[in-house]
This record gives sequence, C-alpha cells and structure tokens, in this order.
Amino acid sequence: MNIYLCIFRYIKPYWKSMAISLVAMLIVSVGNLIPTWIGGRLVIDQVIVQRDISQLHWIVVMLLGIYLVKSIGMMLSEWLSHEIAEKVIFDMRAQTYTHLQKLSYRYHKDNSTGDLMSRTVNDIDAMRDMLAHSANSIIVQVLTFIGIAIVLSLMNWRLALIALPPIPILGVLIFRFGVKLRLIYNDVRAKLADINARLQDNLSGIFEIKAFARESYEGRRFSTLCGDYRDSIIRGIRLWVRVSPVIQFAFGASWTMILWYGTLQIYNGDSNMTIGILFIFLAYLWRLFIPIEMVSHENERLQKALAAGERLMELLAVKPEIRNIASPWQGKIRGEIVFEHVSFKYTNEEVLEGINLKIRAGETIALVGPSGVGKTTLVGLVPRFYDVTDGQVCIDGIKVSDWQLHTLRSQIGLVPQETFLFNTTIGENIAYGKLNATLTEIEAAAKAANIDNFIMSLPDGFDTWVGERGLRLSGGQKQRISIARAILKDPPILILDEATSSVDTESERLIQQSLTTLLQGRTTLIIAHRLATIKFADRIVVLENNQIVEMGTHIELLSQGGVYTKLYEAQFGKQ
Repeated sequence: MNIYLCIFRYIKPYWKSMAISLVAMLIVSVGNLIPTWIGGRLVIDQVIVQRDISQLHWIVVMLLGIYLVKSIGMMLSEWLSHEIAEKVIFDMRAQTYTHLQKLSYRYHKDNSTGDLMSRTVNDIDAMRDMLAHSANSIIVQVLTFIGIAIVLSLMNWRLALIALPPIPILGVLIFRFGVKLRLIYNDVRAKLADINARLQDNLSGIFEIKAFARESYEGRRFSTLCGDYRDSIIRGIRLWVRVSPVIQFAFGASWTMILWYGTLQIYNGDSNMTIGILFIFLAYLWRLFIPIEMVSHENERLQKALAAGERLMELLAVKPEIRNIASPWQGKIRGEIVFEHVSFKYTNEEVLEGINLKIRAGETIALVGPSGVGKTTLVGLVPRFYDVTDGQVCIDGIKVSDWQLHTLRSQIGLVPQETFLFNTTIGENIAYGKLNATLTEIEAAAKAANIDNFIMSLPDGFDTWVGERGLRLSGGQKQRISIARAILKDPPILILDEATSSVDTESERLIQQSLTTLLQGRTTLIIAHRLATIKFADRIVVLENNQIVEMGTHIELLSQGGVYTKLYEAQFGKQ
C-alpha cells in the first residue's frame, strides 16, 4: 500500500480535529499575506505617499486584529497537529505490537529482536516528527505559496511572469532530491536497526563477552556498524546541502529582476505600478521563497519519516503464519493427543517425517533421541508454534488448527529448557500462569514446586525482583519458578522440554519432587536427555532420523537392545 494512503488511514479517525486544524492553517496562511498587502497599498500608497494620516490608527487596529486571529489560528493548528500526531503514533505503536504478537514463533526466530524493536520504537518516533512538525509546516507554507502566486498574478501579471517561472524548476529539483534522499534514509534506518540488534545482542551476551575477553573484538564490530550508519547520514547531508544554495540564488535573482523592472516602471510613470505595489511584490517574493526553502528543509525530515514509515508498513504487511480459522473450536481440553502421518519441514530441511503417535488423556510420554532429531519441534506442534507440513495433529479428536489459538494455548502448560523470567517480582512471575491468582494460590504453587523455602528466606519474599531474564537467580531456582507458574496455570496438557538439563543434582532432586505434583491428572510430554529422569513415564518414544523408531516402557525398551539401550548404556554403562 502507498505510504501516503497508509498515513491517511491512521489520520482518518481524527478527521474532525484534522478539519479544524486545516482551517486554522488556512487562517495562518491568510494572516501571512494580508499585513504585507495592507502595508503596501494602505500605509505606503495612501498614508505615506499621499500624506493622509487619518486612516493610520484604523490600519493599526486592523493589523493588531489580524495578528490576533493569526496567533489563535497558529495555536490551534500547532495544538491539534501535535495532538493528532500523538494519537496516530499511539495507534501505530499499539497496532505494531499487536501485530508482532500475532506473528509466528518461527518469524521471531528468523528475525532480529533489535531490528523489530527499532521498527517499533525508532521508526515510529520518526513518524511523530513528520506528523507533528513537518506536515503542519508544509501545509501552511504550501497554502501561503498558492495565495501569494494568485495575488501576484492579479496585481501585475508582467512582474508575476518574472517572479514565478523559477518556481516549477525548483519544484522538480526538490521532488527529485526527495526521492534520492528517501532511498538514502531507507539505508540509514536499516543501519540503525543493525546497531540496535548488535547492541541488544551484546548486552544480552555480556557474560560471554567478558568470559572470552572479547570486549575489543565486539567494540570493533560495533564501531564498524556505527561508522556505516554515520557514512549513510553524511551521504544524505551532502545531497541535502546542494539544494539550499540553488534556492538562495534563484530567490536573489528573482528579487533583483523585480526590483529592476518595478523601479523602471515607476520611473517611467506607469500607472499600474506604485511604490506600494513594488513593496508588496518584493515582500511577497521574499514570502514566496520562504515556503520553498522551508519545504526543502522539512523535506529532509519528511523523507526520514517516509523511509521509516515504509519499513513499518513492510512489517505490518507480513501475514501471520499461524491464524485462527473463521469459526474456531472453543471448549475444555481433556488431553488426548494424536499425531497422524505428521511431517514437518523447516524451509528445505526435513525435521519430522511420518510421525504416528496416539497419547491417551492423562498419560505421560517421554521423548528421547539424539540432538537435532526434532523432539522440540514435535511437541511445538501441539500448541501450534508451527503448523505441520503434512498430516495432522488432533487434540480430543479436533485438529489443532481448528482450535481457537487462545483456547488451545491457555490449556497447555510449558516448562522450557531455558526459563525466561520477566524483570519483575518472583510473585508476578509465578502469577503469569494465572493473572488473577491470589497470594494464597501463588504461595501454594511455590510450595508444590519446592521453591517456597527459598523465597521466604529472601528479605522481600515474593516481592523480590529477579532482574533481567532472572539473572539474580540460579538455574534451578528459575526452573522451579517456571514449574510453579505451570502448577498455578493447572493445564490439562503439560510440556516439559529438558526441564532439568542445566541444573545441579540437588536442584534436579527438588525439581523431580515438584514434577511429581505437577504431572498428576494431566497429559504430559517430556523431552529429556537424562534417561534416569524418565523411568516413570508410561511410555518412552525414541526418535532417530526424524522418525519414531522405538516405543515402550523403560524396561521394555532396555530388553529390545535397540537405540534406547545404546543411549542408556552411553550414560550409565552396560548393566
């Protein structure tokens, strides 16, 4: 969609305020013209030349009234344009955030967080400058320009023919300059996004940078990106500064020609030319070039904003990969899960092929196999983080693609390998599983997850802030908070993705105790490398080469002497 049409779509809901603002801008534009005309025709030609002082006082009162009305118009236009800009920016940012939430997990994995943040924050802020400042200024100056061109043509068409011809040439110059400038600022916005992405990545990985003593290396990489950003801006500056001298010369040449021709007409006694008219022409010519110069200056900010707007529209044009059908299924999940001939391909890479698996409601299934075999992808198909390439996944006999996404995911609990905690309190992180939970419910979930004693030992208890990504807590503590969050959610389906893979023995013991509580009465899918932690599973599913190759209980699989046996012996030796 054209960027101007997109901006109009956002402004449309505020058309009443916009209409008032446009009227106010018209008043300001007229207010820019009338005083000059009064000064030339009334003050110079009548009061000064004819030495008639009788009208001077009324002229002064008239001018004061005009400036008062113009000031009110300026106040209204500035106020409303800023207010509309802030409302539009709010709508843009809210829509962008909502849109980002709708985009698939795959999209977020494939795109830099820093780039998405840059589009949501920096690019939208650039749009604010254009809507609040540039648009107002450009509209007022364009209206003033049109008014001056009309008045000059009516007053003396000969002088107008001298003054106006350079204007279309300058217009073409500014337009072509704007097109080139927008291309440059598209590159500028992209390079700024690269800086944000690198900064976000480095701040998140500050431990690794210090651990490997890579401060200088990362400093050079960041400086290179900043240098590229600087060079792009300088290219824009070099292009922009070429226009202003051309405008200044055109103005000077036109002003000189008007002075020369008008003076000759007065000297030769031309009745159509007076000192007042010459004054009006010279003053209006100055006013005529002010809009052109201001528009050329505002054009830089405008092109920055349009480049930012194009990047934003490009993001909003991305269609969500995972969407609800027209009439999605809503209801309570019992917990039966069926994979029927399921295949999944990530770009051109086959991840899963021909998976057939039926899981009864309340059954605990463990998934094991070498790294990269597709275990996490398989369980990710249940809450529709991805959609199958072939086959179908059903819950309680209904395809997951037919379930309403919110209904589906609100009834599936997930404890990932790398627990993410928000930079808020422990209590609020646990309550993320149930936003309206009471303190009693939060405390009960913490107790069930074997994390309550640790929390109560802290000075602020459940009000303790965990730091960014939970950095103030150990891996085991974060994992148990994640389990408490899942317990509080109380979902009929639970997914545990390597829940104990990165914790110490004591933390693993406590987590296993909490899992005993969590697994009761719900369908559970467990991904594990530590085979000792899944002996209790009702069935163990072994994947290899992107397929299910074995299935059974721990004892049954060991007796077969197949892939599971080899995995087990690799960890514990031959029994």
